[in-house]
Amino acid sequence: MESDFDREGNQEHEHGSKGSPRMAEKVLQEALLLIPNFLKLLYRLSKDPAVSTTDRALLAGTIGYVLLPLDFLPDMIPFLGQVDDVLLVALVVKRLMESVSHDVLEGYWDGDVRLLIWIERIIDLSRHVVPPPIYNRLVKKAHA
Repeated sequence: MESDFDREGNQEHEHGSKGSPRMAEKVLQEALLLIPNFLKLLYRLSKDPAVSTTDRALLAGTIGYVLLPLDFLPDMIPFLGQVDDVLLVALVVKRLMESVSHDVLEGYWDGDVRLLIWIERIIDLSRHVVPPPIYNRLVKKAHA
């Protein structure tokens, strides 16, 4: 199934033009809708029967951790203060995303499917930053 993104990209390639106004508009629209689409995805995942109560509790705890001023690494510490929040969110989101099939995940995603694939790839990079025992405990339990 070819998206508008793919068709426009192919047309640009065939005609030799770079950066059509319509393509730029589509990219900007996807960028602006990324956060709302991501929040809708998380909401829909949290309502899916395949997602366990434990995973829902982890999501709620993660949201609380990110929003509350008390952190394992205080946000006042440049860079490191935000890294713990980002890693925790990435790991919990990965766990939620892996608790349903990819088809279900695509059904819950309102944006361009290629953007969802990029999000999955970026989140997957968290495995290289977190020690394996912690990663396995947080993410792999979804498959148990």
